[in-house]
Amino acid sequence: MALNTSKDLEKIVIYEVFARAYGGFSKVEADLERIKNLGVDYVWFMPVHPTGIENRKGTLGSPYAIRDYRSIDPSLGSEDEFRHLISSIHNLGMKAMMDVVFNHMATDSVLVTKHPEWFMRDGNGKPTRKIADWSDIIDFDFSNPALSEYLIDTLKFWVKNYDIDGFRCDVAGLVPIGFWNRARSELENVKNLVWLSESKDPYLYQAFDITYDYDSYDILKAYFAGQNSLSNYASNFEYQKQIFDDHIKLRFLENHDQERIAKYVGGKLRAWTTLLMVQKGAILLYNGQEFALKDRLDIFNEFHLDFSKGDKEFEDFMRNLIKLRKNTPALSYGKMDVLKNSDPQSVISILRRAENSLVLYVGNLISGGKVQVNFGNLNNVYIHAFDHLKGEPITFYIDRKSVATFDIEDYLLLSSYKAGI
Repeated sequence: MALNTSKDLEKIVIYEVFARAYGGFSKVEADLERIKNLGVDYVWFMPVHPTGIENRKGTLGSPYAIRDYRSIDPSLGSEDEFRHLISSIHNLGMKAMMDVVFNHMATDSVLVTKHPEWFMRDGNGKPTRKIADWSDIIDFDFSNPALSEYLIDTLKFWVKNYDIDGFRCDVAGLVPIGFWNRARSELENVKNLVWLSESKDPYLYQAFDITYDYDSYDILKAYFAGQNSLSNYASNFEYQKQIFDDHIKLRFLENHDQERIAKYVGGKLRAWTTLLMVQKGAILLYNGQEFALKDRLDIFNEFHLDFSKGDKEFEDFMRNLIKLRKNTPALSYGKMDVLKNSDPQSVISILRRAENSLVLYVGNLISGGKVQVNFGNLNNVYIHAFDHLKGEPITFYIDRKSVATFDIEDYLLLSSYKAGI
């Protein structure tokens, strides 16, 4: 992590908002109290700037093909409306995070004409990009010092004029780390911000507080496609401890680049969502995830979020789960261990520990039945716990071989207090 990263960021919940799909700033503002009550700490806005017209993908264009970094897309609302929206977020005790897209701009951006020397060129001297499929954008050439100056001034513009609290930095690994280090250093003189990198690369912790957990998600996505195993997904959490140590990961099951998790897991959605909430790190929720929506948002064409089609009981379930996470030390900042079990191709078992308290999650993510869980160095002890699924006390025995047996149809979530663990 960066030298001044707060460990409290490990506890936060970030809510990703696509303002266009909401219907603009006023519709987002009308939903803020519900978002707050869900347990959200940071509201992250996908890009709110005008999109490119030339080479546009779809009818409205990708929000990540930006024409002008210092302007608001008028279809979302006015500058004053966005400023009022940020103020309302603060008044509710939340913070606001903006998307930063500094690897590239739209092919017809305002900077293409003003500063053509700031963009990458191919062998024929034509503007180009590192990723060919991104045909609606061209990449920057960071060898020009004036470019970095302009981009950092842009960050200061949004903090000074709109009181932004943090930046989620798109494809941060494609931008030189030296730029991010300089940006963070200069912005520290303006405001204490949160820096979130959309990248899994460990070196980015030089400048960033949090990085995406794409190293785990890539395995999960392959598992859903039948190309990897559930056990490899679970074991990656243990591998991460060797690489990232106490660095903060952003845990997620979906975002605007991925399919909805409800599309993949069917009747096991609560088990998967609980698995997300027991993981060590910050949590990302994508607008509508709390309603178990299955339709992926179209970021290129007109699309309207309709929460009325969602599952209100699932929203209540998620709200209670977030509340439990925030109020339980073991879940907020405790140590996380993946426990071995008798059916690793179907079951994930996780133990969180802090201040002599523990939380146990055992999720049967394929079917159901008896599962033996190995607790390592904890043995020959009865654990008196609370079953959060059934809402009642439970006692289980960990035998002399450190094994406890559970009958699990869906998932188990227990919390307990045990001295000396």
